[in-house]
Amino acid sequence: MTAEIAILNRTAVALAADSIVTLAGPRSSKTYDSAEKIFQLSRFQPIGLMIYNNALFMNAPLEVLVRRYREKVPTTGFQELVQVWPAFETFLLNFKREREDEVEHFQGMIGAELAAFADAIVTHMLEGIGKRKKKGEETAAELLARRVQERTAEAEARPLVPAFLDDITFEQFTAEYGEEVQKAAEERFGPLEIEVTSRLHESLGRMMFAIIRSDIRTAAYTGLVFAGFGSEELFPTLFALEVDGVYFNRLRTMNNHIVDIDRRGDTAAVVPFAQKDMPERFILGIDRQFEGALEKIADSIVSDVLGQCKDAFDTDQADLVRVAAARQFKDGLDRLKRNSEQTLKTVVNHMSKKELGEVAFSLVELTSRKRRYSTDMETVGGPIDVAILTRNEGFVWVRRKHYFDADLNPQYVPK
Repeated sequence: MTAEIAILNRTAVALAADSIVTLAGPRSSKTYDSAEKIFQLSRFQPIGLMIYNNALFMNAPLEVLVRRYREKVPTTGFQELVQVWPAFETFLLNFKREREDEVEHFQGMIGAELAAFADAIVTHMLEGIGKRKKKGEETAAELLARRVQERTAEAEARPLVPAFLDDITFEQFTAEYGEEVQKAAEERFGPLEIEVTSRLHESLGRMMFAIIRSDIRTAAYTGLVFAGFGSEELFPTLFALEVDGVYFNRLRTMNNHIVDIDRRGDTAAVVPFAQKDMPERFILGIDRQFEGALEKIADSIVSDVLGQCKDAFDTDQADLVRVAAARQFKDGLDRLKRNSEQTLKTVVNHMSKKELGEVAFSLVELTSRKRRYSTDMETVGGPIDVAILTRNEGFVWVRRKHYFDADLNPQYVPK
Protein backbone atom coordinates (compact mmCIF):
# COMPACT_ATOMS: atom_id res chain seq x y z
CA MET A 1 0.00 0.00 0.00
CA THR A 2 0.95 3.60 0.12
CA ALA A 3 0.01 7.08 1.25
CA GLU A 4 -0.29 9.95 -1.20
CA ILE A 5 -1.46 13.53 -0.88
CA ALA A 6 -2.41 16.21 -3.40
CA ILE A 7 -2.81 19.79 -2.15
CA LEU A 8 -4.13 22.47 -4.49
CA ASN A 9 -4.74 26.18 -4.30
CA ARG A 10 -4.99 28.85 -6.99
CA THR A 11 -1.21 29.09 -7.46
CA ALA A 12 0.12 25.53 -7.39
CA VAL A 13 -0.30 21.80 -6.82
CA ALA A 14 1.82 19.84 -4.33
CA LEU A 15 2.10 16.07 -4.73
CA ALA A 16 3.66 13.83 -2.09
CA ALA A 17 4.06 10.05 -1.90
CA ASP A 18 5.99 7.53 0.16
CA SER A 19 8.24 4.82 -1.32
CA ILE A 20 6.95 1.58 0.19
CA VAL A 21 5.88 -1.26 -2.08
CA THR A 22 4.35 -4.38 -0.52
CA LEU A 23 4.83 -7.79 -2.09
CA ALA A 24 2.10 -10.08 -0.78
CA GLY A 25 2.69 -13.82 -0.85
CA PRO A 26 0.48 -16.76 0.12
CA ARG A 27 2.00 -16.98 3.60
CA SER A 28 3.75 -13.68 4.24
CA SER A 29 4.33 -10.17 2.93
CA LYS A 30 7.51 -8.18 2.39
CA THR A 31 8.02 -4.46 1.87
CA TYR A 32 10.64 -2.47 -0.06
CA ASP A 33 11.14 1.28 0.21
CA SER A 34 12.30 2.03 -3.32
CA ALA A 35 9.13 2.49 -5.38
CA GLU A 36 8.60 5.54 -7.58
CA LYS A 37 5.03 6.83 -7.45
CA ILE A 38 5.21 10.41 -8.76
CA PHE A 39 6.01 11.11 -12.41
CA GLN A 40 6.30 14.07 -14.72
CA LEU A 41 3.80 13.19 -17.43
CA SER A 42 4.68 15.86 -20.01
CA ARG A 43 7.86 17.69 -20.95
CA PHE A 44 5.85 20.62 -22.31
CA GLN A 45 3.24 21.23 -19.61
CA PRO A 46 3.12 21.17 -15.79
CA ILE A 47 1.25 17.86 -15.51
CA GLY A 48 2.07 15.17 -12.95
CA LEU A 49 0.86 11.65 -12.30
CA MET A 50 0.76 9.66 -9.05
CA ILE A 51 0.03 5.93 -8.95
CA TYR A 52 -0.98 3.75 -6.00
CA ASN A 53 -1.83 0.14 -5.15
CA ASN A 54 -0.96 -2.10 -8.15
CA ALA A 55 2.08 -0.66 -9.96
CA LEU A 56 1.75 -3.03 -12.93
CA PHE A 57 -0.32 -2.87 -16.09
CA MET A 58 -0.53 -6.10 -18.06
CA ASN A 59 2.56 -7.32 -16.15
CA ALA A 60 4.58 -4.27 -17.22
CA PRO A 61 5.78 -1.72 -14.62
CA LEU A 62 3.75 1.45 -14.95
CA GLU A 63 6.84 3.60 -14.44
CA VAL A 64 8.20 2.18 -17.70
CA LEU A 65 4.93 2.84 -19.53
CA VAL A 66 4.63 6.37 -18.12
CA ARG A 67 8.10 7.30 -19.35
CA ARG A 68 7.30 5.75 -22.74
CA TYR A 69 4.11 7.80 -22.90
CA ARG A 70 5.99 10.98 -21.99
CA GLU A 71 8.12 10.53 -25.10
CA LYS A 72 4.97 10.47 -27.24
CA VAL A 73 3.12 13.46 -25.77
CA PRO A 74 2.72 16.05 -28.56
CA THR A 75 4.26 19.49 -28.14
CA THR A 76 0.77 20.98 -28.53
CA GLY A 77 -0.16 19.42 -25.17
CA PHE A 78 -3.64 19.58 -23.65
CA GLN A 79 -5.92 22.56 -23.30
CA GLU A 80 -7.51 21.08 -20.17
CA LEU A 81 -6.18 18.53 -17.72
CA VAL A 82 -9.24 16.29 -18.09
CA GLN A 83 -8.12 15.63 -21.67
CA VAL A 84 -5.05 13.79 -20.40
CA TRP A 85 -6.87 10.65 -19.28
CA PRO A 86 -8.52 9.79 -22.65
CA ALA A 87 -5.13 10.12 -24.34
CA PHE A 88 -3.39 8.03 -21.67
CA GLU A 89 -6.21 5.46 -21.80
CA THR A 90 -5.73 5.08 -25.56
CA PHE A 91 -2.00 4.62 -25.00
CA LEU A 92 -2.59 1.86 -22.44
CA LEU A 93 -5.09 0.04 -24.66
CA ASN A 94 -2.65 0.17 -27.59
CA PHE A 95 0.14 -1.29 -25.45
CA LYS A 96 1.15 -4.65 -26.88
CA ARG A 97 0.09 -7.48 -24.60
CA GLU A 98 -0.84 -11.14 -24.65
CA ARG A 99 -4.30 -12.52 -23.89
CA GLU A 100 -2.78 -14.24 -20.84
CA ASP A 101 -2.01 -10.81 -19.37
CA GLU A 102 -5.69 -9.82 -19.53
CA VAL A 103 -6.96 -13.21 -18.35
CA GLU A 104 -4.65 -13.11 -15.32
CA HIS A 105 -6.72 -10.30 -13.80
CA PHE A 106 -9.94 -12.26 -14.34
CA GLN A 107 -8.36 -15.35 -12.81
CA GLY A 108 -7.46 -13.38 -9.71
CA MET A 109 -10.98 -11.96 -9.49
CA ILE A 110 -12.79 -15.28 -9.80
CA GLY A 111 -10.21 -16.95 -7.55
CA ALA A 112 -11.02 -14.52 -4.73
CA GLU A 113 -14.78 -15.03 -5.17
CA LEU A 114 -14.58 -18.83 -5.21
CA ALA A 115 -12.19 -18.88 -2.24
CA ALA A 116 -14.83 -17.08 -0.15
CA PHE A 117 -17.44 -19.67 -1.22
CA ALA A 118 -15.08 -22.55 -0.45
CA ASP A 119 -14.40 -21.19 3.05
CA ALA A 120 -18.14 -20.99 3.72
CA ILE A 121 -18.62 -24.56 2.49
CA VAL A 122 -15.79 -25.91 4.67
CA THR A 123 -17.24 -24.13 7.71
CA HIS A 124 -20.65 -25.62 6.90
CA MET A 125 -19.14 -29.11 6.66
CA LEU A 126 -17.20 -28.75 9.92
CA GLU A 127 -20.29 -27.57 11.78
CA GLY A 128 -22.13 -30.67 10.58
CA ILE A 129 -19.55 -33.13 11.88
CA GLY A 130 -20.98 -35.22 14.70
CA LYS A 131 -24.48 -33.87 14.19
CA ARG A 132 -27.41 -35.86 12.89
CA LYS A 133 -28.50 -34.49 9.57
CA LYS A 134 -31.96 -32.97 9.76
CA LYS A 135 -34.54 -33.37 7.07
CA GLY A 136 -34.43 -30.50 4.62
CA GLU A 137 -31.05 -29.27 5.87
CA GLU A 138 -29.03 -27.38 3.25
CA THR A 139 -26.35 -29.42 1.50
CA ALA A 140 -22.95 -28.03 0.48
CA ALA A 141 -24.06 -27.81 -3.16
CA GLU A 142 -27.26 -25.99 -2.16
CA LEU A 143 -25.28 -23.61 0.04
CA LEU A 144 -22.98 -22.82 -2.89
CA ALA A 145 -25.92 -22.25 -5.25
CA ARG A 146 -27.53 -19.88 -2.75
CA ARG A 147 -24.34 -17.92 -2.14
CA VAL A 148 -23.73 -17.56 -5.89
CA GLN A 149 -27.27 -16.27 -6.36
CA GLU A 150 -26.88 -13.77 -3.51
CA ARG A 151 -23.55 -12.51 -4.84
CA THR A 152 -25.03 -12.11 -8.32
CA ALA A 153 -27.93 -10.07 -6.95
CA GLU A 154 -25.53 -7.89 -4.97
CA ALA A 155 -23.42 -7.18 -8.06
CA GLU A 156 -26.47 -6.43 -10.22
CA ALA A 157 -27.63 -3.91 -7.63
CA ARG A 158 -24.32 -2.02 -7.93
CA PRO A 159 -23.81 -1.26 -11.65
CA LEU A 160 -20.88 0.84 -12.75
CA VAL A 161 -21.68 4.41 -13.77
CA PRO A 162 -21.28 4.96 -16.67
CA ALA A 163 -22.35 1.46 -17.67
CA PHE A 164 -19.58 -0.99 -18.53
CA LEU A 165 -19.91 -3.71 -21.21
CA ASP A 166 -23.61 -2.94 -21.60
CA ASP A 167 -23.38 -3.88 -25.28
CA ILE A 168 -21.75 -7.27 -24.55
CA THR A 169 -24.08 -10.26 -24.23
CA PHE A 170 -23.66 -13.08 -21.73
CA GLU A 171 -23.04 -15.44 -24.67
CA GLN A 172 -20.11 -13.28 -25.80
CA PHE A 173 -18.76 -13.19 -22.27
CA THR A 174 -19.04 -16.98 -21.97
CA ALA A 175 -17.23 -17.47 -25.25
CA GLU A 176 -14.35 -15.35 -23.96
CA TYR A 177 -14.16 -16.39 -20.30
CA GLY A 178 -16.32 -19.51 -19.90
CA GLU A 179 -13.35 -21.85 -20.00
CA GLU A 180 -11.61 -19.89 -17.23
CA VAL A 181 -14.76 -20.10 -15.09
CA GLN A 182 -14.97 -23.87 -15.57
CA LYS A 183 -11.30 -24.38 -14.78
CA ALA A 184 -11.37 -22.23 -11.64
CA ALA A 185 -14.54 -23.92 -10.35
CA GLU A 186 -13.17 -27.43 -10.83
CA GLU A 187 -9.90 -26.55 -9.08
CA ARG A 188 -11.67 -24.96 -6.13
CA PHE A 189 -14.68 -27.25 -5.65
CA GLY A 190 -13.24 -30.56 -6.87
CA PRO A 191 -11.45 -31.26 -3.55
CA LEU A 192 -14.75 -30.53 -1.77
CA GLU A 193 -16.47 -33.18 -3.90
CA ILE A 194 -18.91 -30.71 -5.42
CA GLU A 195 -19.65 -31.43 -9.06
CA VAL A 196 -19.41 -28.46 -11.39
CA THR A 197 -22.59 -29.07 -13.36
CA SER A 198 -23.58 -27.08 -16.43
CA ARG A 199 -26.10 -25.22 -14.27
CA LEU A 200 -23.46 -24.27 -11.69
CA HIS A 201 -21.08 -23.28 -14.47
CA GLU A 202 -23.68 -20.97 -15.98
CA SER A 203 -24.54 -19.48 -12.57
CA LEU A 204 -20.89 -18.75 -11.85
CA GLY A 205 -20.49 -17.21 -15.29
CA ARG A 206 -23.49 -14.93 -14.78
CA MET A 207 -22.13 -13.96 -11.37
CA MET A 208 -18.74 -12.99 -12.78
CA PHE A 209 -20.36 -11.12 -15.66
CA ALA A 210 -22.41 -9.13 -13.12
CA ILE A 211 -19.37 -8.45 -10.92
CA ILE A 212 -17.30 -7.15 -13.84
CA ARG A 213 -20.11 -4.75 -14.74
CA SER A 214 -20.49 -3.64 -11.12
CA ASP A 215 -18.49 -1.26 -8.93
CA ILE A 216 -17.09 -4.13 -6.85
CA ARG A 217 -13.35 -3.49 -6.75
CA THR A 218 -10.69 -6.20 -6.70
CA ALA A 219 -7.40 -6.08 -4.79
CA ALA A 220 -5.48 -5.66 -8.08
CA TYR A 221 -6.77 -2.20 -9.00
CA THR A 222 -4.44 0.66 -9.94
CA GLY A 223 -5.07 4.21 -8.76
CA LEU A 224 -4.11 7.05 -11.11
CA VAL A 225 -4.00 10.70 -10.04
CA PHE A 226 -3.47 13.35 -12.72
CA ALA A 227 -2.82 16.92 -11.55
CA GLY A 228 -1.57 20.16 -13.04
CA PHE A 229 -2.48 22.79 -15.62
CA GLY A 230 -3.88 22.59 -19.13
CA SER A 231 -2.68 25.24 -21.56
CA GLU A 232 -5.98 27.13 -21.28
CA GLU A 233 -6.36 26.72 -17.50
CA LEU A 234 -5.45 29.54 -15.16
CA PHE A 235 -5.85 27.42 -12.02
CA PRO A 236 -4.88 23.79 -11.37
CA THR A 237 -7.10 20.73 -11.76
CA LEU A 238 -6.94 17.21 -10.35
CA PHE A 239 -8.51 14.15 -11.94
CA ALA A 240 -8.29 10.73 -10.25
CA LEU A 241 -9.69 7.30 -11.05
CA GLU A 242 -9.02 3.61 -10.48
CA VAL A 243 -8.37 1.05 -13.21
CA ASP A 244 -9.40 -2.52 -12.47
CA GLY A 245 -8.65 -4.77 -15.42
CA VAL A 246 -9.13 -4.83 -19.19
CA TYR A 247 -12.11 -6.63 -20.71
CA PHE A 248 -12.99 -6.72 -24.40
CA ASN A 249 -10.24 -4.16 -24.99
CA ARG A 250 -11.83 -1.68 -22.58
CA LEU A 251 -10.44 -0.44 -19.29
CA ARG A 252 -12.70 -1.10 -16.33
CA THR A 253 -12.59 2.18 -14.41
CA MET A 254 -14.34 3.43 -11.29
CA ASN A 255 -14.28 6.02 -8.49
CA ASN A 256 -13.67 8.97 -10.80
CA HIS A 257 -12.93 12.16 -8.87
CA ILE A 258 -12.27 15.68 -10.12
CA VAL A 259 -11.18 18.82 -8.28
CA ASP A 260 -11.38 22.00 -10.34
CA ILE A 261 -9.88 25.01 -8.60
CA ASP A 262 -11.55 28.27 -9.55
CA ARG A 263 -12.04 31.88 -8.45
CA ARG A 264 -15.13 30.82 -6.57
CA GLY A 265 -16.33 27.45 -5.37
CA ASP A 266 -13.29 25.26 -4.65
CA THR A 267 -10.35 27.61 -4.21
CA ALA A 268 -8.27 25.02 -2.32
CA ALA A 269 -8.31 21.28 -1.68
CA VAL A 270 -6.43 18.63 0.30
CA VAL A 271 -7.03 15.20 -1.24
CA PRO A 272 -5.59 11.98 0.25
CA PHE A 273 -5.28 8.69 -1.63
CA ALA A 274 -4.72 5.04 -0.67
CA GLN A 275 -4.26 4.92 3.13
CA LYS A 276 -6.27 7.91 4.30
CA ASP A 277 -6.76 7.48 8.04
CA MET A 278 -4.21 9.99 9.33
CA PRO A 279 -4.84 12.64 6.62
CA GLU A 280 -8.57 12.32 7.28
CA ARG A 281 -7.99 12.97 10.99
CA PHE A 282 -5.98 16.05 10.07
CA ILE A 283 -8.48 17.31 7.48
CA LEU A 284 -11.82 16.26 8.97
CA GLY A 285 -10.94 15.76 12.62
CA ILE A 286 -11.90 12.08 12.43
CA ASP A 287 -11.23 9.10 10.15
CA ARG A 288 -13.83 6.72 8.73
CA GLN A 289 -12.98 3.81 11.00
CA PHE A 290 -13.24 5.91 14.15
CA GLU A 291 -16.43 7.52 12.86
CA GLY A 292 -18.01 4.10 12.29
CA ALA A 293 -17.06 3.03 15.82
CA LEU A 294 -18.63 6.18 17.28
CA GLU A 295 -21.85 5.60 15.35
CA LYS A 296 -22.08 2.07 16.77
CA ILE A 297 -21.53 3.40 20.31
CA ALA A 298 -24.22 6.04 19.85
CA ASP A 299 -26.66 3.48 18.46
CA SER A 300 -25.92 1.17 21.39
CA ILE A 301 -26.59 3.98 23.90
CA VAL A 302 -29.90 4.86 22.26
CA SER A 303 -30.91 1.18 22.20
CA ASP A 304 -30.08 0.82 25.90
CA VAL A 305 -32.13 3.89 26.79
CA LEU A 306 -35.09 2.65 24.76
CA GLY A 307 -34.77 -0.76 26.37
CA GLN A 308 -35.07 0.84 29.81
CA CYS A 309 -38.18 2.74 28.68
CA LYS A 310 -40.14 -0.14 27.22
CA ASP A 311 -43.42 1.13 28.64
CA ALA A 312 -43.05 4.52 26.97
CA PHE A 313 -42.62 3.26 23.39
CA ASP A 314 -44.04 0.45 21.34
CA THR A 315 -41.77 -1.41 18.90
CA ASP A 316 -42.53 0.82 15.90
CA GLN A 317 -42.00 4.01 17.88
CA ALA A 318 -38.72 2.73 19.29
CA ASP A 319 -37.47 1.95 15.78
CA LEU A 320 -38.41 5.46 14.62
CA VAL A 321 -36.59 7.02 17.59
CA ARG A 322 -33.50 4.90 16.91
CA VAL A 323 -33.43 5.88 13.21
CA ALA A 324 -33.98 9.57 14.00
CA ALA A 325 -31.22 9.57 16.63
CA ALA A 326 -28.77 7.87 14.24
CA ARG A 327 -29.59 10.41 11.53
CA GLN A 328 -29.12 13.37 13.85
CA PHE A 329 -25.82 11.95 15.12
CA LYS A 330 -24.59 11.44 11.54
CA ASP A 331 -25.70 14.94 10.52
CA GLY A 332 -23.88 16.40 13.52
CA LEU A 333 -20.66 14.57 12.65
CA ASP A 334 -20.92 15.65 9.01
CA ARG A 335 -21.35 19.26 10.12
CA LEU A 336 -18.25 19.08 12.30
CA LYS A 337 -16.25 17.48 9.47
CA ARG A 338 -17.32 20.16 6.99
CA ASN A 339 -16.33 22.91 9.40
CA SER A 340 -12.92 21.31 10.01
CA GLU A 341 -12.29 20.86 6.29
CA GLN A 342 -13.40 24.38 5.45
CA THR A 343 -11.12 25.87 8.11
CA LEU A 344 -8.16 23.98 6.65
CA LYS A 345 -9.06 25.01 3.10
CA THR A 346 -9.15 28.65 4.18
CA VAL A 347 -5.54 28.34 5.37
CA VAL A 348 -4.40 26.30 2.34
CA ASN A 349 -5.92 28.90 0.04
CA HIS A 350 -3.24 31.41 1.09
CA MET A 351 -0.24 29.08 1.41
CA SER A 352 2.91 29.67 -0.60
CA LYS A 353 4.28 27.00 -2.91
CA LYS A 354 6.91 26.04 -0.35
CA GLU A 355 4.33 25.66 2.39
CA LEU A 356 2.12 23.47 0.18
CA GLY A 357 5.02 21.08 -0.26
CA GLU A 358 5.81 21.08 3.46
CA VAL A 359 2.21 20.24 4.42
CA ALA A 360 2.00 17.48 1.79
CA PHE A 361 5.24 15.99 3.08
CA SER A 362 4.06 16.20 6.69
CA LEU A 363 0.78 14.38 6.02
CA VAL A 364 2.55 11.46 4.34
CA GLU A 365 5.17 11.38 7.09
CA LEU A 366 2.40 11.40 9.71
CA THR A 367 0.88 8.28 8.17
CA SER A 368 4.31 6.65 8.01
CA ARG A 369 5.00 7.41 11.70
CA LYS A 370 1.61 6.03 12.69
CA ARG A 371 2.39 2.73 10.94
CA ARG A 372 5.89 2.58 12.38
CA TYR A 373 4.93 3.16 16.01
CA SER A 374 1.94 0.83 16.10
CA THR A 375 1.25 -2.87 15.73
CA ASP A 376 0.17 -2.31 12.10
CA MET A 377 2.33 -3.55 9.25
CA GLU A 378 4.61 -0.80 7.92
CA THR A 379 2.83 -0.31 4.60
CA VAL A 380 3.81 3.37 4.45
CA GLY A 381 7.39 4.56 4.76
CA GLY A 382 10.74 5.09 3.12
CA PRO A 383 11.86 8.33 1.46
CA ILE A 384 9.02 10.75 0.68
CA ASP A 385 8.99 12.33 -2.78
CA VAL A 386 7.45 15.78 -3.17
CA ALA A 387 6.79 17.70 -6.39
CA ILE A 388 5.33 21.19 -6.96
CA LEU A 389 3.53 22.14 -10.18
CA THR A 390 2.96 25.75 -11.22
CA ARG A 391 2.19 27.48 -14.50
CA ASN A 392 5.45 29.45 -14.51
CA GLU A 393 8.05 27.04 -13.07
CA GLY A 394 6.39 23.88 -14.40
CA PHE A 395 7.08 20.53 -12.70
CA VAL A 396 9.64 20.99 -9.91
CA TRP A 397 11.01 18.32 -7.59
CA VAL A 398 11.27 19.47 -3.98
CA ARG A 399 12.31 16.08 -2.59
CA ARG A 400 13.33 13.13 -4.72
CA LYS A 401 15.11 9.87 -3.98
CA HIS A 402 17.70 8.36 -6.33
CA TYR A 403 19.15 4.89 -6.55
CA PHE A 404 22.56 6.53 -7.15
CA ASP A 405 24.60 9.44 -5.84
CA ALA A 406 23.94 12.43 -8.12
CA ASP A 407 27.33 13.94 -7.22
CA LEU A 408 29.04 10.89 -8.75
CA ASN A 409 27.02 11.23 -11.96
CA PRO A 410 27.43 14.84 -13.22
CA GLN A 411 26.21 13.77 -16.66
CA TYR A 412 22.77 12.97 -15.21
CA VAL A 413 20.03 15.43 -16.07
CA PRO A 414 16.77 14.98 -14.11
CA LYS A 415 13.79 14.06 -16.28
